[in-house]
Amino acid sequence: MGLTMRVVELECTDPLKLGEFWSAVLDAPVGPGTDGVNIAPRGEQEMRLYLVEERAPGRPRSRTRLWLNPVDGALEVEVARLTALGAKVIEKRWTNRSCGLAVVVLADPEGNEFCVESSDHEVAEAVRRFEDADDDLEGLGPEPESTGFVRIDTP
Repeated sequence: MGLTMRVVELECTDPLKLGEFWSAVLDAPVGPGTDGVNIAPRGEQEMRLYLVEERAPGRPRSRTRLWLNPVDGALEVEVARLTALGAKVIEKRWTNRSCGLAVVVLADPEGNEFCVESSDHEVAEAVRRFEDADDDLEGLGPEPESTGFVRIDTP
């Protein structure tokens, strides 16, 4: 026995418009759904994002957050791409300050929060450098004046 996760559903006011945003974020096409739009990242049918029109307007939305992880590249580059698409940065937290690894909380154009962590490449590089006895770890962590937590208020 056991369960397989198939769908994460987000309620929104305009599934087609928000679907365009998430399609660009996940680099996946928007497909039809029975009462919303369906986005299957990398063509996967096992895990999809489903956007539906709010079923009970006025009721608080779920605090569910998607956690995304860039496969390669850098967290800051991905955050810049997402903000150019219309996401708003809410906060940045260091997950391992000495390594410069972080998570950034963002909100999509309708205010649904999601998180993006340091990329697999950044994590692998930090691990490699820690395991290298000859590496002085110069420049691995954030700048010394960095506070480690930034709160950005969004409307």
